[in-house]
Amino acid sequence: MDQRIDPMRLMQRVTDRTLDLIEAADGVMVGLADREGVTYVCGSGHNLLHRGTKVGTDSSLSGLAVRTGRLQRSDDTRADARVDAAVCRRLAVASLVCVPLARGSETLGVLAVNASRAWAFSDRDVEVLTRLAEFVSVVIGSACDLDRVRTRLLEGAPLPESPLSELSQSAMEATASVDPASRYVMSVLDPDMVARIDAGDRIRAILGHPEVVSIVFQPIVDLGSDEVVAVEALSRFDVKPYQSPDLWFKEAAESGYGLELELLAVTRALAELPMMPDGVALSLNAGPRTVMAPRFREAILRLADRSVIVELTEHSAIDDYPELVDSLQVLRQKGNRISIDDTGSGYSSLTHILKLAPDFIKLDRGLVSGIDIDPVRRALASALVTFAAEIGAKIVAEGVETKDELTVLRQLGLHYAQGYYLGRPARLEALAFAGRHLVLD
Repeated sequence: MDQRIDPMRLMQRVTDRTLDLIEAADGVMVGLADREGVTYVCGSGHNLLHRGTKVGTDSSLSGLAVRTGRLQRSDDTRADARVDAAVCRRLAVASLVCVPLARGSETLGVLAVNASRAWAFSDRDVEVLTRLAEFVSVVIGSACDLDRVRTRLLEGAPLPESPLSELSQSAMEATASVDPASRYVMSVLDPDMVARIDAGDRIRAILGHPEVVSIVFQPIVDLGSDEVVAVEALSRFDVKPYQSPDLWFKEAAESGYGLELELLAVTRALAELPMMPDGVALSLNAGPRTVMAPRFREAILRLADRSVIVELTEHSAIDDYPELVDSLQVLRQKGNRISIDDTGSGYSSLTHILKLAPDFIKLDRGLVSGIDIDPVRRALASALVTFAAEIGAKIVAEGVETKDELTVLRQLGLHYAQGYYLGRPARLEALAFAGRHLVLD
């Protein structure tokens, strides 16, 4: 269970639960009052996207509730001079109930419950909201107190109201070095926050010392000719704490540096491209955000006489497929090819593949492991081979660790494979090539 006491989360839960309670409501907002008016700081329903909207104390129903300390109701805002007509039109508010949130003699703000149709709320709804006013006031008052204490102890350093990855660089640096009292407050309000900030410190240290990131290469073998046709560039981190590369990239993404760390890895890999044998392609891992970044495209397009395989990795939903497809098309026009990683796990669904039309589809090692003894895995791999042929793609099997697995993959008609049985990741100079055939010890 989430034990965090985050002020914004508390207020957000108030709006969410109120929307559930009042069936006629289309939206609920919490507005906090100050000398300049009332600012809506969070919302639910059709008000979800209107955070930051401000109304005047003297020119709105919310302001009237704050001034009088009494619940205010408008059954038809179109004919009510007390409301801010422009804001009501913009937010599609036709019915409005503003519940003052008070603590002692101080009115903190309002709970604004609204609907897009006139005369939406019954007397019973108003009665329920009146009865809840004291409880909601305590919750909002506590949230405000927590926020004030937190801000004072952090001496103005911004804290996230949403995941830390959405903070700017300057905000990350501001929160990076906080005193013990501030760390204590953050650990109470959000037990994960200090860990995320510490992770950000570690990632910034890596970005400041790129030499701690080295690149190893794992062969990708053509199962028809046994030739090495490509090598996948994999990052290794010579820094404490010692942990797997995927955890470093995960920490980077969560602390707002995912793009920067991926670009560093790509740059380090491209630096070794001139030393690769002719006819052996370089496969680079990159997430959608990185692929869409101008710096990434420029680095790839600067390659004069070599093309690469961009291996698209993603472990969360993609929000903007059209922009991603456009970015991939720019790379394709210069002879680069596209591969989809981890098919059979995460977000690499068949719909995902159809939208991106890759040149290669990589089977996740979870589908490959034990394929020689599991008829279900064999059936799925066989179906994917047929699917790939229909869309003009070829299959690459990852995580091949035994001779029997490789034998079955050949029988199923897979095109390429990689894994410890075919070659462990190593520095480029440690991979012994005979022509384009990998010499396996």
